[in-house]
Amino acid sequence: MNVLVTGATGFIGRNLVQELAQRKGYENIFCLVRNEKKAARLKPFGVKLIYADIIRKETLEKIKKEKIDVVFHCAGYVGNKKILLREMNVLGTENICELSRQLKVERMVYLSSIAVVSGNKQIPLTEDLPYNATGPYGQSKIEAEKKVLEFRRNGLRTVIIRPCMIYGEEEPHLLKLLCFLLEYKLLPLVDEGKRKLHLVYMKNVIELMLYSVKKEEFLKDTFFIADNEVLSVKEIFDTITNVAGVSPAWNVPAVLKPVFLRIPFLRRGIKFFLKDRIYSIEKIKSLNFNPPCPAKSGFEQSVRYFIK
Repeated sequence: MNVLVTGATGFIGRNLVQELAQRKGYENIFCLVRNEKKAARLKPFGVKLIYADIIRKETLEKIKKEKIDVVFHCAGYVGNKKILLREMNVLGTENICELSRQLKVERMVYLSSIAVVSGNKQIPLTEDLPYNATGPYGQSKIEAEKKVLEFRRNGLRTVIIRPCMIYGEEEPHLLKLLCFLLEYKLLPLVDEGKRKLHLVYMKNVIELMLYSVKKEEFLKDTFFIADNEVLSVKEIFDTITNVAGVSPAWNVPAVLKPVFLRIPFLRRGIKFFLKDRIYSIEKIKSLNFNPPCPAKSGFEQSVRYFIK
């Protein structure tokens, strides 16, 4: 099988490429890259590098001479710059869908996000809820997912996977920041850390992406991926402080919570941990997929990477 991976130098893309290289059945792995320095990390896996940009259609022409069976579309932008969100997440996804259609691939696996429905109040969130984003990133993923669904209706065989917050070794956003803040006592515990924060280990995301290539049912709907276990905020904080060898995060007394919520540089972080974030994964389980990596061991292993 010949596969093309977009975003191959990113966190998920790079780990996906490494896993593909270790498995049988993937004869040729084509990696879409822009940065030569970052691309150097992929060379040990024996991949074929294609220098192109998903937002510049003309650079994708060179791929059309290759025989591609499956496209894994992992490229995306997670910042707050609206222009980049529009270009990378919406226009870039539309270009990759069009490329996949022209290549007549067996299927395209698109990595969407839980953010497309995270504004709904239901607990747990389920895939059938209406689109409802809480910020520019989520809105861009809604627009991108709509593009993918339009191509699906017009014959492109697509898989749509919506991961929640992803952690893992080298994850550049959530876990790296949490480790820093807790190691240096810059983030307190609110409401004794009772809220639930459903996360997903990078390896569980990749396992589902590869599993979805083999099942026809994945071509008909959208699918959440999260860990089997839901951790509390206290469990997450305690894991980090235990591995770091520092005292547990200090708890904000209930009477002082309103005061802390008025402090600009603390307000956003504290609010994030005042909401239960839980997602149903019953749909993937109904297709006989069970996330193989336990949350506690995967999270601790990831924390050890950053603390080290």
